[in-house]
Amino acid sequence: MSERGVIDWIRKHAPNFGSGVRVGIGDDCAVYRPVAGEELVFTTDFTIEGRHFTLGDYSPRDVGYKALARGLSDIAAMGADPRFTLVSLAVPDETFVKPFFGGLFGLARKYGVTVAGGDLSRSEKVHVDIVVCGTVPKGKALLRSGAKPGDWLYVTGPLGIWKKRPTPRLDLVEIVRREAHAAMDITDGLSMDLDRLLIASGVTCEITAAPPVCRGATLEDAWHRGEDYELLIASPKRLAKPFHEIGLVCAGRPGSPVPPKGWDHFG
Repeated sequence: MSERGVIDWIRKHAPNFGSGVRVGIGDDCAVYRPVAGEELVFTTDFTIEGRHFTLGDYSPRDVGYKALARGLSDIAAMGADPRFTLVSLAVPDETFVKPFFGGLFGLARKYGVTVAGGDLSRSEKVHVDIVVCGTVPKGKALLRSGAKPGDWLYVTGPLGIWKKRPTPRLDLVEIVRREAHAAMDITDGLSMDLDRLLIASGVTCEITAAPPVCRGATLEDAWHRGEDYELLIASPKRLAKPFHEIGLVCAGRPGSPVPPKGWDHFG
């Protein structure tokens, strides 16, 4: 199939929910019209063969699903609702394209995300670069820097297993936006991401409970393994499940008492 044929197929099958996207696939740029009283949040993520997945373990559908899920998890961490995505894909040949977008389109339809454009190229290995745009009421975006002494620290689910098809916690966005002072998603290991949140907020914490552990994982995995795609939040309130308390934010030297031994691309 020619490049034009591939693009025509993508345009025909790509989810389009409107959601403010006035011009989508087929022009030099997408055009988005925001709603008054909302702010836009953007995230971008690489998904790279040999770094984030291997084709022996992941099908093209799995890669497409996970590429979008990674971006949607960031949107959830900001307390935002996803609106559209842009997808750039470089692959060895065109046979990868349809199943890849099949996995991505399925997840996009589940969460009402318009696929508004992107780029295609050829490469010896698979490279995906995805941009996701979300919206949040003005002034309500959750940042890593908002945790305050006296806040309780929570994670939103069991940790420790590398998830091939993670579920972004968009189901909790309204609660998190209403109840949290700070949030981030857990992708590089809880120990690493907790340290980042506390440093950004200029605080430390007391660990009050071990994080919940996935079946088949260890407590060490739950603290350090990463790729969990749950949320870490700081809230002034005591929250019920699915929020699991792990600590209490305190004044003191910024950072975590748990050594940050999670994922570091350059470590």
